Amino acid sequence: MARRHALTVCLAAALVAGCGGGGDGLNVPHAASAEAQGPAARYAALQALDARVATVFHRLVTANVDLCGAPGRSSGWSLHAANQYGAEMRPVVAATGDLKGDLPAVLAVVPGGPAARAGLEVGDVILSVDGTALSIGAIDAAESWDGVARNLAAMDAALADDGPAMLEISRGGAVRTVRLTADPACPHSVQLDVSDELNARANGTGVFISTALAGFAANDDELALILAHELAHNILKHRERFDREAPARRVFGNLAVAPSSLAAAERDADRWGLYLMARAGFDVDVAAPFWRRFGAANWRVRWAQWGHPSAEVRARQLEAVSAEIADARARTGRIDPR
Repeated sequence: MARRHALTVCLAAALVAGCGGGGDGLNVPHAASAEAQGPAARYAALQALDARVATVFHRLVTANVDLCGAPGRSSGWSLHAANQYGAEMRPVVAATGDLKGDLPAVLAVVPGGPAARAGLEVGDVILSVDGTALSIGAIDAAESWDGVARNLAAMDAALADDGPAMLEISRGGAVRTVRLTADPACPHSVQLDVSDELNARANGTGVFISTALAGFAANDDELALILAHELAHNILKHRERFDREAPARRVFGNLAVAPSSLAAAERDADRWGLYLMARAGFDVDVAAPFWRRFGAANWRVRWAQWGHPSAEVRARQLEAVSAEIADARARTGRIDPR
């Protein structure tokens, strides 16, 4: 997971932009404090938030692999590289380890996940995968994602099968080799976007959440609620359906999609999202209170929008789904949205 921006299906959609929540002046308290303290504090806050998002998402995609069609793999980590950062942040990031150029490094390790079991640590820089060296690219170049993306694609390919991948890493200047076997998981990635918009979205293959919305989540259950909703959009292939129904969506965004189709997709993603949460061991009863709190804090979701219910209507619908899950658990012990 590294920090990028993408146009995607939204959890809290604004009418024109297609993604919701900007302009409310809502900053997460710890993030606002970090901003005042400078780049080092901002980086520390981002690293902590990245670890939290990676950990919650790993639980979701590994617990629900049977619902996702063709399975993928999850390594239980978050990666970044020096060249994806701008001039202000890059010296801070580089000072925390051996980071340079396009080489991916471990930003966060999911407790108990594959990377942790392999002995990987935050700050480890990955030099090669299965004997193939990764490209360092240009050092001290302008901010760029392209070289980083090529390295990550090579690593994804090496980790895609059931067998282990051999990673050569640099830690504290010393080179060592580790054996990493990724867990079966839904074939979807997660991305933390640096943004003060209260925003989450899905693009068919990835889930994206802003730092503001991730920080707004009061606990891991609320964070799982947001991420599971977006994961459900991907599992249910809503973006592909919208593109088939409304080719003009590429120009006009979700305004080109019939409100009834958007509303049905949101209801389905809400329902499936709660099931994904429950199957991963998260508390689904946080859903309705979260939406009421979110609606009180963010006017864009307080009222009904194009194909999206108001926060209060959504809260009531989620209460019904929570009861449905509790009933299924009591009657059969099986939690399945199908």
